[in-house]
Amino acid sequence: MSESQTSAEPLNIKCSSCGKRFSVAADLMGRMVECGACDAQFRINDEVILNRKKFYPGERGSIDANRFKRVPLSSTASETMQAKRYEDFQKYDQLAPTSPQRILAGIVGVGLMLVIAAVLVFSSSSNGAMNAMPLENKLMMGGFVSIVGIFLLVYANPKARAKAGFFGLLIASILMAIPFLTKTKEPTITNSAQSIDYVDATEPLISPDETENAFTALRDRFSTNPLETEQKRLENSGSDKKAYGIYLTNLLQRNIYTVRDYLIRDTQAGSSSHPYPRDNGDYLMVLTDVSMDISEVAKITEFLGKNTEVHPEIGVIVVSVNNEQFVDNSAEKLNNQKDPAFYELNQRELTSIDMDRVKNAVERLSTAEPSIYRKDISEMFLKLMEKPGIRFHDELSKALLVWLDDPSMAAEPALKILQERVAAGETASENLVKLLLKGKNQKAIPPVHILWLGDPAIWERHYAEFGPEIEPNVLEQIDSENAILRRSAIKILGQVGSESSLPALSRLIGSEDPEIRVLAERAVKAIKER
Repeated sequence: MSESQTSAEPLNIKCSSCGKRFSVAADLMGRMVECGACDAQFRINDEVILNRKKFYPGERGSIDANRFKRVPLSSTASETMQAKRYEDFQKYDQLAPTSPQRILAGIVGVGLMLVIAAVLVFSSSSNGAMNAMPLENKLMMGGFVSIVGIFLLVYANPKARAKAGFFGLLIASILMAIPFLTKTKEPTITNSAQSIDYVDATEPLISPDETENAFTALRDRFSTNPLETEQKRLENSGSDKKAYGIYLTNLLQRNIYTVRDYLIRDTQAGSSSHPYPRDNGDYLMVLTDVSMDISEVAKITEFLGKNTEVHPEIGVIVVSVNNEQFVDNSAEKLNNQKDPAFYELNQRELTSIDMDRVKNAVERLSTAEPSIYRKDISEMFLKLMEKPGIRFHDELSKALLVWLDDPSMAAEPALKILQERVAAGETASENLVKLLLKGKNQKAIPPVHILWLGDPAIWERHYAEFGPEIEPNVLEQIDSENAILRRSAIKILGQVGSESSLPALSRLIGSEDPEIRVLAERAVKAIKER
């Protein structure tokens, strides 16, 4: 029975041509068959039959045989086995991989806090962009960035939110400590020109050598060689004017020329005044040919920031400059007259030390309705009219014509400016003359008369508005060799002339010049009809 079962088993054969293996029925022994792979025909015999040696577990060194157990497991072992109980697991987000957006959020959170920390460190130096920023503003910026960074870190780590929050708080604490660590120390205000009320006889007096050494130390500290040169020049020339040094600290380089122009303009210093760069980004501004004393100059420098030291013995004032005053306001609000902040912002611009910004504010307000701040803005315009170094009087006069309730309030400064322009042979402003006319200032007739003589075509209509008071001056030009001036005089007499002008005008009716005849006839007719 065993042999029949063995003979009935299928035969494992191998193709004699391609070596492909097949399993065929045992009754095909000795017959020709065809390979299904290469179509080769061969006979099934012992040469193509594959014989495999039988083996029992343990006879070969294969690790697969270890699966067969020679000794069955004891019943005691099976009894000690307990079934594993699994609880219901609900935190599926902890099993899922971290999403790219969470990874990006973590990088942004840490990077943002580190970048702001670096900015606070490197920009808080003496020449840094944030040196002038108040401590409160730095803390607000650091606090906002810290909150955002911690939120992003916690969002980026759902599996370890506590650790992420702790790490974020650690970075935030460092970030918030930086403004305190980098805070610049305010220099102590000293004034070496303090008066001495009494001298203690028991104390030894300071020797001249010690005083000279103290002066030398101060000069070396501020590198006052250019200032000393100017002081010696003025002293040797016998001039009563002075030279002062304004030592500027914390001043950004882009603002140096604005500060220079302001100091020269308000102190009325000479044109040779010049800034000299010093260590740590500081500047020594040498003002020469100044008629003011050092206390008056110190009041002017206070608008730049804060006077930290005054040394009258060497003529030096130390100023810590506030760079925030040089930051422009919103251009959109400054130019939009419907914006609620239009008047307030432009009024603030009028106090700027940058005359370009002041001029632009005057031009904007000259076309605006004087609805609010009228008194304050008018007073600021009048102060600008009296301020030395101002060159935009035409814009100021136009603005005063709009904002002043009583134009006569501007009579004195406007007349002074007009007289200075005429004396210097410069062209005066038409709006300036209009302001004087509106204020009915008859003292302006002589300078306007000079302007009319120089250019009758432009100033004729303005000059005529002064009325009958100008008749004698105009009558003198009725026989002028300047044809344009002569015709202009006849026109003006036709507007303001009286019967005393009729003889001269009647004489011109017989002139050979037909235009003169027509103008004279019209002038005589206008005077007689009045």
